[in-house]
Amino acid sequence: IIHYMHDKYCYERAEMALHDRDVKRYFATGVAGLSIVADSLSAIKYAKVEVVRDEDGVIVDFKTTGDFPKYGNDDDRVDEIAQMVVHTFMTAIRRHHTYRQGIPTTSILTITSNVTYGKATGNTPDGRKKGQPFAPGANPMHGRDTHGAVASLASVSKLPFNDAQDGISNTFTIIPGALGKEDKVFSGDIELDLK
Repeated sequence: IIHYMHDKYCYERAEMALHDRDVKRYFATGVAGLSIVADSLSAIKYAKVEVVRDEDGVIVDFKTTGDFPKYGNDDDRVDEIAQMVVHTFMTAIRRHHTYRQGIPTTSILTITSNVTYGKATGNTPDGRKKGQPFAPGANPMHGRDTHGAVASLASVSKLPFNDAQDGISNTFTIIPGALGKEDKVFSGDIELDLK
């Protein structure tokens, strides 16, 4: 709809005149909350999840008993669930006609929508509470990556790029002390103070 309305009301004739004759168009989609879905399906598969309903029969919560593998720890049991979710989503998208024969792509790179979507989403089987933000992009849910940075990056690296060609993001923060025993790093003859 966005592409169609843009072409209808704001077509960039001057810019398009500079393109090659055959323009390669993309049909962009996006996934938010990938780690929430992976962890929730992991909880359902590897732990015991009971549904809690209100007086009208609407699901309002989940009681999860037992442990389950969490995305972001280089554990194939849950990493394969994340891969399956991305592949299944793109397989479904590819079955549909796209505007101007655009090539379907998806992104796993939410920047701020993960906060908005989290505010509008109820409790999930992985233990995430109503209103809590989703993890950004392809990141593990906050605090669930317990096996270090390399394991977290390994989980993200397993996502199928063929099914996410619009981008896969991993927001990563590290404190200087995590890079070594001290907050100072020596590079050749130069001492760098990372504080």
